[in-house]
Amino acid sequence: MPNELSLRGVALLLSPRRLSLANAIQRGEQRWLYIAFGIMAALFWVGLFALMTWMIQEFWLISGLGPVLARKFLDILLAAVFSMLAFSNVITAMSVFYLSADLELILALPVSRTTFHYARFLDSLVQASWMMVLFGLPVFCAAGFVANAGWTYYATIAVAVPALMVIATCFGAINATLLVNVFPAHRTRDLLVLAALGMLAAAFVFIRALRPEQLADAERFQDLAAYMATVNVPAPRLFPSRWASEVMGSALLNSPIPMLELALLIAGAGAGLAVARWATQRGFDGGWSLSQEARAARFHGTALFDTLASVLPKAWRPIAAKELRVLARDPSQWSQVFLLVGLCAVYLVSVQALPLNAIRGQAGQLLRDILTFLNLGMGGFVMAAIAGRFQFTAISREGKSWWVLRGAPVDPLVVLRAKSAFGIVPMILVGEVVSVGGGILLDARPAMLVGEGILVVVLAWGISGLAIAMGAIWPDFNAENTARAASSPAAVFFMVMAMALVMGVMGLFVVGAFLALKGWSVAAGLFCLAAVGLALAAGHWPPRRAAVILWDKGLA
Repeated sequence: MPNELSLRGVALLLSPRRLSLANAIQRGEQRWLYIAFGIMAALFWVGLFALMTWMIQEFWLISGLGPVLARKFLDILLAAVFSMLAFSNVITAMSVFYLSADLELILALPVSRTTFHYARFLDSLVQASWMMVLFGLPVFCAAGFVANAGWTYYATIAVAVPALMVIATCFGAINATLLVNVFPAHRTRDLLVLAALGMLAAAFVFIRALRPEQLADAERFQDLAAYMATVNVPAPRLFPSRWASEVMGSALLNSPIPMLELALLIAGAGAGLAVARWATQRGFDGGWSLSQEARAARFHGTALFDTLASVLPKAWRPIAAKELRVLARDPSQWSQVFLLVGLCAVYLVSVQALPLNAIRGQAGQLLRDILTFLNLGMGGFVMAAIAGRFQFTAISREGKSWWVLRGAPVDPLVVLRAKSAFGIVPMILVGEVVSVGGGILLDARPAMLVGEGILVVVLAWGISGLAIAMGAIWPDFNAENTARAASSPAAVFFMVMAMALVMGVMGLFVVGAFLALKGWSVAAGLFCLAAVGLALAAGHWPPRRAAVILWDKGLA
């Protein structure tokens, strides 16, 4: 029958993803990279489990309020995760169902639309929901460990979490189909990305406005109790996270499981599958047709980018100007700036709110110095995140047009330097704001502020060199979008190496500052020069090595 579901057909349509991953793991140059990624993921899982166990135990020790706080924490977590899942699934479903590069080939295959729908549905579910599994399960397991929950609690996790994932994916598929039938798909996805960034920035501002540092103040216990009484308002009855929270929360406290909420959760997942299938059956053809609209080639005639690139060496200018045009045409890229500005503002407000005036004398100054060093680490982390998003993906963004650049008579090192040239500017700006701005708010010593300002510049150079080099060694020319390339195992490995560089530079700088306080100026200068030299070397040698490897890359 034309609409018959074939499980074998679903498996065959999903097999390219599985075989591609298996091939990447089996290839000699990437096998160890995926092994390292798996080890880091396991360590992160264990670390998050330990951290959440400690935090929930602190809640649990509060007499009378422990179970209430733990239950409310579970409610907030499930509501936040489901909301993010539902929104991200709209963007993912739009890409997977309507904008994926392999759709023309798949739609030409002799498979039923039902088989095609569920194959795409599972693909969207995995792409959008794996982060919930990675970040959510340690928290849920930590709550069960602290509360000494029985096997029933873990059984409810096995039911509630997949059900929420299915409902969120159904929500994404239904709304993606509706949107592409009304608006151009590419523009709609860009607007959704902008909206998602705005929501994330608003969430950070909202959390900061709650002033969570007050929870550590024992004198504000009555305010905390009043606050809990105020926020202890359940979510709407028809909100799926409310069903999961009721089921998991009751099992966590060894109470009878509410069968109505459990039935609503399971029935909601089943009904969502049916409605999502009906929506794509009705709207896929029209949505697919409308989604074939090409992106407008904006900014191709303006001379602004050529003018900006004129400050660079002559050989770099065409490539740098082209990178600026590509960045300006993609709102999902340049819109990251707004999120970074919001995060920097929240961070600085949080630094200013620290109750440091309560500690006076030499101990207070020591605490300010320590926090000033931590500012440098935070600045390095933010700079690494910027480099991972923009510079690490610079080669991967070429996609199938890589052969054009590969065939041009240009030095590969020039390609790497030109692609990373302008990316250093936002790294330095954000790094200086976080590190030096935070130090000013902490009343740090002027000498330390000057040293941090210099280290931010050289760290930007070093992190940028690592990013462009590792992105050239492990490019992903088949990535459907930049976000996918920026979340690959190679990108995670880059973040680890970048933070190792930041820690190394910070360590040398801390030793130099300590020796300077002791009056050993020569030794202090040598350690500070070693910190600068390490960052400069990281920005100089890796791109040269990567340039040799880059020119051997094909499109596979």
